[in-house]
Amino acid sequence: MFVKPQLRSILRPVLIFLFLMSFYQVLVSGGVVPASEGVSLIQNNIVKAQRYVYQDDSDLKMVMVGSSLAANLNVKDIGEGVKSIALGGGASQTGLEIVKRSKSKPPIVLVEINDTIIRKIDADLVDSLYHPIFYWLRQYLPMMREEYRPISVFVDSFKSRSKQNLKLMKREALDSLEGRNLTPELSQKAIQTTVDIQSKPLSEQDAKSMKLEADLIKNQIAEIQRNSGAKVVLFDIPLESRVNATLRIKQVRELAKKLFPPDRFEWLPPLPPREWRTNDGIHLIRSDARDFAEFLRDKLLG
Repeated sequence: MFVKPQLRSILRPVLIFLFLMSFYQVLVSGGVVPASEGVSLIQNNIVKAQRYVYQDDSDLKMVMVGSSLAANLNVKDIGEGVKSIALGGGASQTGLEIVKRSKSKPPIVLVEINDTIIRKIDADLVDSLYHPIFYWLRQYLPMMREEYRPISVFVDSFKSRSKQNLKLMKREALDSLEGRNLTPELSQKAIQTTVDIQSKPLSEQDAKSMKLEADLIKNQIAEIQRNSGAKVVLFDIPLESRVNATLRIKQVRELAKKLFPPDRFEWLPPLPPREWRTNDGIHLIRSDARDFAEFLRDKLLG
């Protein structure tokens, strides 16, 4: 005699939950709920990866993989149909693994090659994308994706109120939005710290790690080209001239060209001579990042 009241007490919250979930899915599918970019670096990485794996790829022209150096570029400045799996704190191997396992067939794969390849594949992220149950759920129920987490949507919507059209902003206004090392003094200190670190020679361990990871990258590239016929272009991010002149950076770039010889791998054409500006020695400030993105567009998308 107590079964029905107990069942009713359980059934009611379950039905309410299902109704709310269904209603939220309708809002997401109808475009009422805006997608979030993520409120943390880790979440932003997940959002990028999930968008590449689960979203429509009918207009895909190019995908860029790399580290936070490449993640600093706004793909909208490169052009339409460009996606980024450049991950903060990550490396090209993770993005390449996602591209390799995805059903998408990008015509061009742009691969960042520098000492960040010392970092290994983020296996947890890659495995989470292709979990047999969650893959299906995220594919057909967008509300299950990271970009539609309610708290992230709320925070991102609040931030977006003050967002401006970055493509139309002048250089000074664009650079004023820079969030890294806000004052010139802090910026110069950060650049000098980078110079000091990069002035030391490339360690044997780092050189060995680069060689090992390069072998993995070569295999990933070969499989992607075999499966999709994609054009793979290697590139590096321009740095401050003081950082460019350091011993370790020179050694890293020399080793990179030995590991990926230009007669076997296509590299991005050299940049025209100019001074590239950063706030920490390695991450381009916004206006210079836009310039580099436009260079990529001109050279790769014509």
